[in-house]
Amino acid sequence: MIRHNNVNNLFYGRRPATPLRLIIFIFAVCFVLSQAVAGNLDNYLDLAAIFKENGEYQKAIEILEPLCRGLESDRVSQLLGRCYYLKGKAKVALNFLNEKKNKDWHDYLYLGLVYEDLNKMSLAQSSYLESIKIKKNSISLYRLGKIYFGNGQYKKAISSFRDVLDIDSSIKIANYYLGLCYLEENDFKEAYNCFLKTINFYPNNIEGREKMEIVKKKLGEKFFSEKEEKKKEVRQTVKFVPYKRDKIAPMIKVAVAKDLSEFTFKNNDKFFVSDGGAVFECEENKFYKVVLKKSLTLCDGDSGRVYQEFSWPLKIYVKGSNQQSVEDIFVNEEYYPFYILDLVYGEGDFWHKQVDMAYRGDLEIIVNNDKLTIVNLVSLEDYLYGVLSAEIPAASGDEALAAQAVAARTIAFRNLGRHRKEGYDFCADVHCQVYKGISAETPKTTRAVWACRGQIMVCNGEPIEAFYHANCGGCLCSDVFGQRDYLVSKFDSLSPRDISEFGAYQEEEWFHQVPDTFCQGEKGSFRWQRIYDEDDFAFTFGFPLSEIKSITFLDKGDGFRYKKCAVSAKEDMILDRGLKIRNYFDKLRGSAFKLEEKFSEQGRRKMLIFWGAGFGHGAGLCQEGAINQAKKGYKYKEILQHYYPNTRVKVVY
Repeated sequence: MIRHNNVNNLFYGRRPATPLRLIIFIFAVCFVLSQAVAGNLDNYLDLAAIFKENGEYQKAIEILEPLCRGLESDRVSQLLGRCYYLKGKAKVALNFLNEKKNKDWHDYLYLGLVYEDLNKMSLAQSSYLESIKIKKNSISLYRLGKIYFGNGQYKKAISSFRDVLDIDSSIKIANYYLGLCYLEENDFKEAYNCFLKTINFYPNNIEGREKMEIVKKKLGEKFFSEKEEKKKEVRQTVKFVPYKRDKIAPMIKVAVAKDLSEFTFKNNDKFFVSDGGAVFECEENKFYKVVLKKSLTLCDGDSGRVYQEFSWPLKIYVKGSNQQSVEDIFVNEEYYPFYILDLVYGEGDFWHKQVDMAYRGDLEIIVNNDKLTIVNLVSLEDYLYGVLSAEIPAASGDEALAAQAVAARTIAFRNLGRHRKEGYDFCADVHCQVYKGISAETPKTTRAVWACRGQIMVCNGEPIEAFYHANCGGCLCSDVFGQRDYLVSKFDSLSPRDISEFGAYQEEEWFHQVPDTFCQGEKGSFRWQRIYDEDDFAFTFGFPLSEIKSITFLDKGDGFRYKKCAVSAKEDMILDRGLKIRNYFDKLRGSAFKLEEKFSEQGRRKMLIFWGAGFGHGAGLCQEGAINQAKKGYKYKEILQHYYPNTRVKVVY
């Protein structure tokens, strides 16, 4: 069970043994009756919301149902209707949901779900369309897409699933259904793209791979050979603008690719490959391949012809001999980036891609666990050019970009050498900071890095852990990574309201509302939803929904974020961090959510519905909040003070 404030604290702690639970329940009912005399409806709703959060729908119903006899309250009938639906009593739920006079999009959504439960698909479809008319939302669109798919209306299903992904690109199962629709429509190219995204996200999913093989056969070998030839043509002609290296900022090592057996690369200028002894001079604009065998073998990128064998570590550098180091290079000289083919970033996440990347600086090749790691040797400022454009939308306001640049530089300063044992300072993924090199740079983001050059944030004279995330959902938190003097739990707004004063019902509704905060928005990072019926669950999780015996949330932190969860299925497990909870449940955007478990009337688990807020851990700088503050005229140092109080900006070079 989860701790709530005020009256909610009556139910803090794990679920007690049955007799004690009965005593507590009787006490709760007495408390509600006493509040009824006082006419305090909020306390009824709070208690009902506590039971609902813990999946005890019948107890919530027993709290709410007497109120309907003496009160006309949309809030009561709405919550009561939801509880009856989740308990599997669709007909009763329908009566209460229809009692609400001024229906919003949530009401029509639940009506659609109820009608689906009653197998009245035309009414479900009409309800979902009404919900979408009021507000485009991912659940109504997704369920509507599945209805269209089931009816063989593939073009309409395609439109619905595309709208789902436009709202929230993290709902990757929508790609699978899109692929099925395109397959039925004989659009094999689009089907291929959709199934590719599916298996990137669900690499072990058998159904996705089987459908991919069907599509590949339909497309034929000619399609893929032509596709490969076009790719080669583009790669041969790609040109990069030369750049000047930063000599003042510290040099760092960033692992841009790991666990490789080989890789292919080139430079638009002459360059050198050396293991500290042997040196090989490479031609400009020609592809080379490094292959790991007993040694590192340098080959022709096209023919595979072997040029030379090397030991490791292997240095790949431009404009100089094997004796020259990066520190000796004059800042005024111009250099071309290294262009590396088929690198993967965001593996297993919804932004997973395999792309060609280009990087400033030089390269070092090391071997870890019989696999290659490509390390980019680059100055800290040059590194930040490739971080900023990867971590925040490049079109953001200048002040938001500058705030992000200071935060990113601070993290780099504080965490220098984080991966020293592996032979580099940082990885290029979210574990450190996402880094995409010169490929992702834009003039706007480069100017932003330059505008705050050398600036970091300090607290008590030391660089802070400048955590940041995409969207806090309207509420920042300070307890995810342990307490810090410069991290706070508060609304992402100028509101003085204390979120700790929220009752359980207010907390319930928080996930259905769009509160007035800096980071509010229409896309699926501020407010998001996920829904899994039995088929979806089996596809996504790899085992039947019926095998889940219980899901119990044991601890909750700031900003309504779950910190600990017990799942009883084939194997019982404790998910003891927000990130573990998110990853287990199909890589949710955040750990701030409400989970509704829908049962059949016989008590069989039939569906999971998530109502979430925010994207990321919620600590430190909220990027969408910073973007909107910049639009309102805030300067980057004011933005930083909002998210990191008790800090100051310091120039370190």
